[in-house]
Formats: sequence, structure tokens, C-alpha cells
Amino acid sequence: MRIFVSALSSVVLLLSQLVAAETANSTGSVLLISDYLYRGISQTDEGPALQGSLTLTTESGWYASAWGSNIKFGQGSMELDLSAGRSFAVAPDWTVDLGLMQYLYPKGDNSTDQFNFVEGYGKLLYKDWTFGLALTDDYFGTGVGKFWYLSADWNQQLTEQLQLQWHLGYNKFANALEFNSFLASASEDGSGYTDWGVKLNSTQLGLNWSVGYAGTSVSSSACSELCDNRLLISVGKSF
Repeated sequence: MRIFVSALSSVVLLLSQLVAAETANSTGSVLLISDYLYRGISQTDEGPALQGSLTLTTESGWYASAWGSNIKFGQGSMELDLSAGRSFAVAPDWTVDLGLMQYLYPKGDNSTDQFNFVEGYGKLLYKDWTFGLALTDDYFGTGVGKFWYLSADWNQQLTEQLQLQWHLGYNKFANALEFNSFLASASEDGSGYTDWGVKLNSTQLGLNWSVGYAGTSVSSSACSELCDNRLLISVGKSF
């Protein structure tokens, strides 16, 4: 954890120096969604979420980003994610994105819950495909340590106005005991799970609309409601 935090601080410091020397562009978004799923599991007790993001990017590909959402678990009511990294081309149509992300749960991180954690990630982008790997040695929640997440996403352009976004991810914990601690469940379900989703996106009237369906491979005995399949609807605005 200390190595991750130190590295994140170094990246943020380097980025601030680059921003001072280069032209930087900012982008952001606001989104209202019917349920906030994180790696397939509801973070809002199956309720709606209002989310926002702001990203600063330099000409050389360095970036810093902040993303926030309401949540409904533990003692907190908000999640704030801070990330910093660099995206750069390695060949025609191939791009690499490397960075670190700090997950923060104001008022929700304490000696009992221990929600805050830092994660390192890498992404390989090829045309409409994105392949990702995220690693941490101190994952979300008490009693959970090493964790890695492998993902694949495909943006399938159907028409000029319609896009299908396919997602598949695999969540791997150190062992079955830590996976049970993560789920706060007494029922064993292996040492990992798969999450998946498909979403139809469109931009109409200056807004971003989407309808999708997502779920996980977690058994109903280990996670009966927050991990099951569900319909998702969202509307947002990019700026």
C-alpha cells in the first residue's frame, strides 16, 4: 500500500509540473443512472446514482481525473476516485494507458470497514477493443488483501447514432476466505467471480442515453440481491 501511495503522489507531482509546461485540455461529464454497479455489484442498494467526472489531459498524454458518485453502504454516502497516469501510442491503432487510482470513501473508511484503497492499472487499446488489468495488495474492505481484475471491452458501432458496448471482467481474490469477507457472506463461492454487461448507447437532443443489462456469476446463496442480473438506464451530459 505504501508503495502505491508513494507512486501515486509522484505521478500527481510530475503531472502538475507537466501541466505547467504544456497546454492542457479539460473534459467532464454528469450522469444519472438507475443503479451504480462496480464490477457487477450494486453500490447503491439497487437505487439510482448521480455521478460526475472531471479530467485534465496534457498534450503528451499525461492526465489526472476525479470521479464521484453517491453510494449506500457502510457509514458513508459518497465515493470519490482520484486517478493519474499516461496514455500513449505504441504502434498504429495500438495505445497503452498506465496509471494509479485512489478510491476514497469519506466518512465511510474506519478501523472496522477499511474501504479506502489504491489500485494500479494498465490498459491496452486496439481500435474498438480495450483490454485491462488492475492490481492492488489491499482491496476494498476489512479482511481482503491481494486482488486483480482482468477485463475486455468492445465498442461495436451499429450506426452513426447507435453503439453497443460489450463488457466482460474477472475478479480474482487471494483465496475463498477473502472473497467471502468481501461479500460479507458465510456461503462459499470460490475465490473469484465474473461480471459482464451489454449496453446500447446513443446521443440525442445533446444528451447521452443508454440502456443495458448486466450481471455476475456470484451465486444467489452468497449474494442474493446486489449481485444478480439487472436492467440499467442512464442519461448524461458530456462537456
